[in-house]
Amino acid sequence: MAILKGAAVTTAAFLIIMLMSYWAAGQANPSLDATARGYLQKRGLAHSFIELQKGWVHYRLEGPEGGPLIVLVHGFSVASFVFDDYVAPLTAAGYRVLAFDNYGRGFSDRPEAIYDADLTDGLIVELLDKLGLGEPAHFVGYSMGGAAATIFAARHPERVRSLTLIAPAGLDIPGERNVDLIKRPFIGDWIVRMFGLRIFHDAAAEEAKAAPNPARFLADFDRQMDYRGYGEALLSTLRHYPLTASGDAYAEAGQSPRPVLVIWGERDRTVPFANAQRLMQLMPYASLRSYPKSGHEIAFSQAPLVAGLITAFIAAQGTGSASAGGGVISRIGTRPAGAAPQAAPKPDGAAAE
Repeated sequence: MAILKGAAVTTAAFLIIMLMSYWAAGQANPSLDATARGYLQKRGLAHSFIELQKGWVHYRLEGPEGGPLIVLVHGFSVASFVFDDYVAPLTAAGYRVLAFDNYGRGFSDRPEAIYDADLTDGLIVELLDKLGLGEPAHFVGYSMGGAAATIFAARHPERVRSLTLIAPAGLDIPGERNVDLIKRPFIGDWIVRMFGLRIFHDAAAEEAKAAPNPARFLADFDRQMDYRGYGEALLSTLRHYPLTASGDAYAEAGQSPRPVLVIWGERDRTVPFANAQRLMQLMPYASLRSYPKSGHEIAFSQAPLVAGLITAFIAAQGTGSASAGGGVISRIGTRPAGAAPQAAPKPDGAAAE
């Protein structure tokens, strides 16, 4: 009996320590409040903020007011800073560019909500409406942002002029044991609260190696983790966002003859390039540009190349040649087996691979 009592006391003490550690870790970082937003703007780290129904959203809107609108949608863990090198070339080409931080990322609020497709879709609709951007826009989505842009196109087809999908998520991704563990109730919450920031930092540090300025990329990434709620937002996204189950949205959006450009690095180990075959079946009007020497980081490691592809793609829509259509595939650097050699189109100033 004494042994049982001792074990019960030890177990209770252990649980109390775990709960206290969990609570303390959740209070370690400051909230992203008005003071923090003002501080970030004063230091030149943040652009503009707007209050929406679910909270404050950080965004960047630049370019001529009369220019065609391009909306940039970032991925799972990186915020809109991933598109920093796109703004200058796109605005110089005459486009108005909107980039924003999704809820839970960057400098946008981390509301207590379910981070699913509805939350992101609602943010985009409300942001566009509140900024008075009612015209159909060209959407560019990277990774999870590709799924978000496609879901938006499926739900609001009248608001999307074209889609550019860069290594888009939403289709099958090989399961990872660690991700499955984190998605479990209680234990996943504890792991993310206690160790999540270190896990996310280490993953970003590996990605940063491919960035033109690794130190700047990692600093921008880490800065969003200075504020409470980042890890919890990513965990909720893992549990509720259709990161591997957006096939219906791709199929619905793919029924439209709307121009679609898909850009993918064939060495992508985050969202496998093998998914491109299914995506092209779901979106038969799309054209694909693949790069054998690039991986998932292509959006920021090859920003001049990708921005040039976007510019050329949108500009071509005015000439009636916006999309190659019919599932045309172009591999830059090699050619499909059995295909006759042909020069793949490269935009001016494209980065060499």
